[in-house]
Amino acid sequence: MTQIIPCGNEEVDRAIGGGVPFPCLMILEGGHGTGKSAMTAQFMKGILDAKKNVLCITENTVKEYIENMKSITFNFSNAFLQNRLTILPLHMYGVKWTKEQSAFLLPVIGKYIGNSFKETNCVVIDSLTLLTVFADASQILDFFTQCKYLVANGMSVIITTHPDDIPADIAQRVKGSVDCYLQLGSTNVAGKDVKTLKVIKLIGSKDASESGFAFEVDMTFGIKIVPISMANA
Repeated sequence: MTQIIPCGNEEVDRAIGGGVPFPCLMILEGGHGTGKSAMTAQFMKGILDAKKNVLCITENTVKEYIENMKSITFNFSNAFLQNRLTILPLHMYGVKWTKEQSAFLLPVIGKYIGNSFKETNCVVIDSLTLLTVFADASQILDFFTQCKYLVANGMSVIITTHPDDIPADIAQRVKGSVDCYLQLGSTNVAGKDVKTLKVIKLIGSKDASESGFAFEVDMTFGIKIVPISMANA
């Protein structure tokens, strides 16, 4: 049964229909600098506040990830020290991946996630880029099939992607299979730079969600939704 978990930001919760559906398979897609990691951290905060255990797979080191998130108001230190948040860095100091080794990253991570099922309620992958750069279409489809199986058994999977991470010939199949698909971007409105989030697909939300909104990532207040009137000011 799907439950709704507030993300801890009332403005964002209102915009996405009350909170984050749980469990769900979610993709946040956008280019560099569009706020994918910040929005994902907001969702992680809500899930951790709901006493769920989270596995975060990131391109940063553990220290970098915690410090980067803390700089935009998301302090995950306590959850990390309490073993409710596990951080798995994909980059390791002194290790250079060959093309052949990199091709096995996605299947290996998929197996690791599957083996973590009993201890983990939610898996966050930020981002998919490094895992798919040398993966073929069948490996990517197999990975998302596995994610769907995990979600069907009660685990949430949240993945950030860049527009080219998934080959065009299978992109529609992958995006069509997810429960939540959020598209992030950036724009300039009347001289003001803002980030944008467009709700393409959101299955399981409590209330009707907005089609999209503009927001900023503030070093003091975290994610702030920008009213259109303010963006136009």
